[in-house]
Amino acid sequence: MLGVIMTWTMLICVIVALLFVGNLIRTEDKKNQLVQLHQTTELWAEAFNIRLTSDLDRLTQLNGAISDTRPFEGNLIALTRQARTLMRDRSEILEINILDPNDVVRTSVASPGPFGDITLTAGTVYRRAHTTEAIKRSKRTGAVSFSEPYALPLGGSPFVDIVIPLRRQQTTALMIISRVSLWELIREATKTGQNADFRVNLLFNDKAIVAAATDSQRRSISHTVSLAPLPPTFKLQVSSYAQGLISQNTLFWVISALGIFLIVALLGLIRFNWRQNSTETALRAETALRKTISDSQLSGLQVTDRNGRIIYTNKTFTDIMGLGSPADLVGQMPPYSYWPEGEEGFRLQELIDAITHGQIRTASYEFCPIRADGTKFYAFLRISPMITVEGNQLGWLWTLTDISEIRKAQERVTAAHERFTRVLESMQDAISVVDPQSDMLLFSNSSYDKLFGENSNGHLFAHEQLIQQGARRTTDFYYEALDLWFEVHERTITWTDRTEVRLQILSDITERRKNEMLLVEQQARSELNSRLVTMGEMASSLAHELNQPLSAISNYAYVVASMMKKAGVPEEHEMFYSVTRIESQAERAAGIIRRIRSFTRRSEPKMEAIDIKHLVDEVKELATIQARRYNAKVEYFTAQDVHTVWCDEIMIEQVLLNLIKNGIEASSGIEGRKPEVSLTIYYSADHHVVFEVADNGTGIPDENKAHLFDPFFTTKSAGMGMGLNICRTIVELHHGRLTISDNIGHGTIFTLTLPSKEEKSG
Repeated sequence: MLGVIMTWTMLICVIVALLFVGNLIRTEDKKNQLVQLHQTTELWAEAFNIRLTSDLDRLTQLNGAISDTRPFEGNLIALTRQARTLMRDRSEILEINILDPNDVVRTSVASPGPFGDITLTAGTVYRRAHTTEAIKRSKRTGAVSFSEPYALPLGGSPFVDIVIPLRRQQTTALMIISRVSLWELIREATKTGQNADFRVNLLFNDKAIVAAATDSQRRSISHTVSLAPLPPTFKLQVSSYAQGLISQNTLFWVISALGIFLIVALLGLIRFNWRQNSTETALRAETALRKTISDSQLSGLQVTDRNGRIIYTNKTFTDIMGLGSPADLVGQMPPYSYWPEGEEGFRLQELIDAITHGQIRTASYEFCPIRADGTKFYAFLRISPMITVEGNQLGWLWTLTDISEIRKAQERVTAAHERFTRVLESMQDAISVVDPQSDMLLFSNSSYDKLFGENSNGHLFAHEQLIQQGARRTTDFYYEALDLWFEVHERTITWTDRTEVRLQILSDITERRKNEMLLVEQQARSELNSRLVTMGEMASSLAHELNQPLSAISNYAYVVASMMKKAGVPEEHEMFYSVTRIESQAERAAGIIRRIRSFTRRSEPKMEAIDIKHLVDEVKELATIQARRYNAKVEYFTAQDVHTVWCDEIMIEQVLLNLIKNGIEASSGIEGRKPEVSLTIYYSADHHVVFEVADNGTGIPDENKAHLFDPFFTTKSAGMGMGLNICRTIVELHHGRLTISDNIGHGTIFTLTLPSKEEKSG
């Protein structure tokens, strides 16, 4: 009995021992599964976070393409170029849109493919509903924000939009909206350590939106973590399908294996140790991989707890600071050993205090840290929170980038630009650079701005003058708005963005033009004096020859009139009237000869306000005789608003009579055509009195027009060629103009322009 009891006791002990050992193995197996699951989850979550953080850094670095000295359109071109490069490197980034502060799309870039080529048109307002709240949040906080996940109409896995504000110091701020494929991010993050025993889900509001692998037929255990820098609503869930060695029928199999319990126990212990070692090895490998990933980052990484104590730094960070190992920084509290001194260090301390006290969540800052050897350098610092799955903050992640070379390059560019600008600003010529496609002013120096203003279109007016005058590169033109003469030089050059632009140089040549005009005026005066001398000599000769006949005509007419009066002929008789008119016209001719002699002796005309109607009546009366001789029709038209003209009445009468006489003679002798001449008087746009004498003759050949006013040039067989020359001289003494043009259809028009009131010369 005792033996049976002992046997059963031993049997029971063995069974209990086996059950204990089996339960222990199962517990450890599950524990190992949980450890491996947690390690895999943390590894993939970190890979996801590193990938997304790197995308954010690359997108934020687009801010480096912006230059405060570069025109606004030049910044858009640079941003677009870098955006295309980024999309080629990152398959998850499918589209990048650049918006101005008014949410207007300035440029849109998309990668090729079914989900990446739906771009927005530049100039349209960005109206994607799923991104509206993210844009508002980014404008309000000045930080990066994320939209809720969404799907495109074509289907496929969900996407998320990242809104990143880009800041500039002196110009308009821009905003980048990037479309990112969540599936591509998950795929890239889970490349390391992929296993058929794991299923990966991306959760939003605890609902799966992206699954890298699925198998709902197998039981699983899951582990969920948050994904920084995504909002806490985004979580990564990893499920394990692996099963333990011991099934749910453990008791049956344990009882059946009582005979070999020692071997099972030994094998179980061996397997337990092996799996534990495997887990530790995997853990060490994953830790080494994580460290390798961390140390291979181009940016330095530093992790602090919530109080600011440094708990981790990667190798890149210590290398940037010139330190031997991370141990030189671990355990330090702010202010850290690499912080700058003075005002900059104080501002950095204020920033850290604001972060640690929860006043701000993320921060970006440029400063000059101090290396271990005491040297300073330019660095860009980004601080973001580290959040657990439960939503608790563990600490802060510091990302440090050495931007010394970038700053040096910027300084070199700035120095070169300063030298270039100083040279251009010191030039007296107005220099401008214009986009030939949009006519937008890309650059102008101070001389241009002083002349035309920063928003002027003076360059466009100069370019139009080149086109109108048929010049290719240079010409002269008058700019009425400034009352200045300019010489324009224009050529095509290559601009900073490799586009063809138009360089224009405007030189003020007003003084040169004045000197040239003065020279021309002097030459004209010299020519006028020469003509006056010639005319004076001729007038003296003619006056000498004509005075005696005219005196005789006048005396004879007086004698005839006296005899008719004695004979009782009434004064109203036509013959008595004609004799009286002969006497008056002879006296008038003598007066004309005296006036011609007087003005050829350099005396000024007798200028006075002459009634237009009286002047026309006198001309009409004298021209009637010539018209009757040639059976010509002479018409007179005077505008109602024309009343007076400032002139020497006798001289202008002679000019008009000579022009009418020439018109009648030019129109006569044409078979089948009655001579017709018209005198039209009206005001010009500048309020001068204009006399137009038009005929219906054969016109004047072009080869004769240039010599028409020359002395002794005539197209008549019996003419001296002095009439038009004398007319022009008289008109010029009146400060007027005498020109010739073709009458539409046939004939010639002589245009005489005189001032309507006294004008002061000089």
